[in-house]
Amino acid sequence: MQTYKIQIEQAIRFIESHLTERLDAERVAASVHLSYYHFHRIFAAMTGETLGDYIRKRRLTEAAVALLSSERSILDIAIEYQFESQEAFSRSFKQVFGATPGSFRKRSTRPIFLEKGTLLGDRLQHRLDTISLVPSIAEIKDDIHVVGVSGAVSPDHNTIPELWEELLQRRHEIQALTPELTGYGICPPQHDVEFRDITEHSPFGHMAGFSVERIADIPHGMRAYTISAGAYAVFKHIGTTQQLRSTYDYIWGTWLSNTPLHLADRADFEIYGCDFYGPHHPQSTIWIYIPIQK
Repeated sequence: MQTYKIQIEQAIRFIESHLTERLDAERVAASVHLSYYHFHRIFAAMTGETLGDYIRKRRLTEAAVALLSSERSILDIAIEYQFESQEAFSRSFKQVFGATPGSFRKRSTRPIFLEKGTLLGDRLQHRLDTISLVPSIAEIKDDIHVVGVSGAVSPDHNTIPELWEELLQRRHEIQALTPELTGYGICPPQHDVEFRDITEHSPFGHMAGFSVERIADIPHGMRAYTISAGAYAVFKHIGTTQQLRSTYDYIWGTWLSNTPLHLADRADFEIYGCDFYGPHHPQSTIWIYIPIQK
């Protein structure tokens, strides 16, 4: 697939320069001298989304920016981004952003996982090299007990590295560690905020811990958490921990909107096992488990 990277980049640049014009998949394919049939299959395989969906979400993202950064009418913005009517624009906008354009403008916040950024440079390379675009499905048969440290973090104030630093310094205090010494990064379910409302400033809980055979005496300042058994969609991330943000951007911003699977009300978590070589190692593997309904 790497051989088609140049064509994909050329096609995306063509899309970006024609977002406010009539644009269909056949025209994009022709711009890189490939047949529509061949190109749309390559695009989906390399990016994890269809060409039409990418164009639609890029237009909606730029329209969302226009709503927040200008006083132009909703109809003008809808027409500029090639929607046939304000009603058609409002329907598509609400499907992606969970609010009508008018309500979105009044709320005046930018949800980080719903915006579709331009798929060029590091973003495209990330999808080619760093993440499995199609997750495997795993069934965890038994609950997993974890002991560690936790705190409140946010996208623009990421203190997760500090949690891991504290955990590693105090690892010797944890009793009944499992022999394989598996690390877990856990995000418990958030019931007080809608996914569509998450911004750069939204706080969420995070726990860094190690699996234990049983929950014994919990060290002062630590806590225990039980990961529930159940079905999970499992993504493989190969790269540094700094690249995890891009992986979650794909999972929540692209995969979730295209999958027929439904999320379950359990924690999502990361596994750091024997194939994790350190936070800055380009070949470190992190397994990301997203809870799904059976």
